[in-house]
Amino acid sequence: MSWQDKESYLKEVLSQVKFSFDHEFIKKELRSHLEERVEDYISEGYTPKEAEKMALENFGDPKEIGKALNKEHNPIIGWILYISNVLLFVGSLYLIFTIMVPFGMSFFGRNPSKTIPKENILYSIEVNEKRKIDDRIIKVEEIIYEINGNLHIIYSDVDTRLFGGGWSFGNLGIITDDTGKDFFDGSGFSTGGIFSKSLRTIHDFPEEAKMLNIEYDYYNRYYKFEIPLQAGGAHE
Repeated sequence: MSWQDKESYLKEVLSQVKFSFDHEFIKKELRSHLEERVEDYISEGYTPKEAEKMALENFGDPKEIGKALNKEHNPIIGWILYISNVLLFVGSLYLIFTIMVPFGMSFFGRNPSKTIPKENILYSIEVNEKRKIDDRIIKVEEIIYEINGNLHIIYSDVDTRLFGGGWSFGNLGIITDDTGKDFFDGSGFSTGGIFSKSLRTIHDFPEEAKMLNIEYDYYNRYYKFEIPLQAGGAHE
């Protein structure tokens, strides 16, 4: 049987291959082999048209070639490999967004203490006290008091699970001074990530306060920080 052109020949071959996802690969390989044969015939003195006709006629019956390729590209095995690749891709995305992104946020997020101008600081206290809730470790690292009455609590939290969610611990707890006064007016932010650094700001915190209390008591989970303050002057 004579074939008019390579594309018709390749189309007939591929009509016998059931696993369509391999068609492009097979087509590319066969076209390459056919073009090599055409070049060989041209080098022997045949015209391009004659060379292509001879290459197609001598390459073999397209249906038989297609049936042979169909056995090699078994649709069941092909689908298994295809689904496996899809699952691998989805799994890679999951790892990126659940591990790599949180880790990146942890290491490249801004340091909360760097957001406070040094000239505004009346005093700062290094704390470094830890508490644990379930799989999360909360650590109060530093207290910074500004001349405008803002008290900043800089703390970190770590999700110790292997595939931790990377969410930040926003509800630090109820904040009081040594007189027992509650402070609800405030703001804050977190870097996010498996290892998260956060800042909680309490506005109009009394400069003369001698103690900062942070108490967490929710859903049968409890901790308390009692942090002495040195009121009345700047210190490190």
